[in-house]
Amino acid sequence: MSKSTGNFITLRQSIEKFGVDATRLTLADAGDGLDDANFESQQADGAILKFTTFEEWIKKNIAASILDGKVDFKPCMEGMDLWDKIFENFIN
Repeated sequence: MSKSTGNFITLRQSIEKFGVDATRLTLADAGDGLDDANFESQQADGAILKFTTFEEWIKKNIAASILDGKVDFKPCMEGMDLWDKIFENFIN
């Protein structure tokens, strides 16, 4: 992206358009080494698709496990400290 060619977007615009997680993943994959990073909209769209697909997979598999009675979250919840509760609250 370049300001001179007019295809430049700010970080705030990217977050508004693609969301925080897709922006982070795209920026992390934007470039290696000493080359300039290149934020590509196609990569951000692909990140959204990956996150959506992964979320659906988790919902399907966790829901199936809970219905089968294979997953019991109570022991995990009892061992949570303050920071775990803050993190869970932030995620929710």
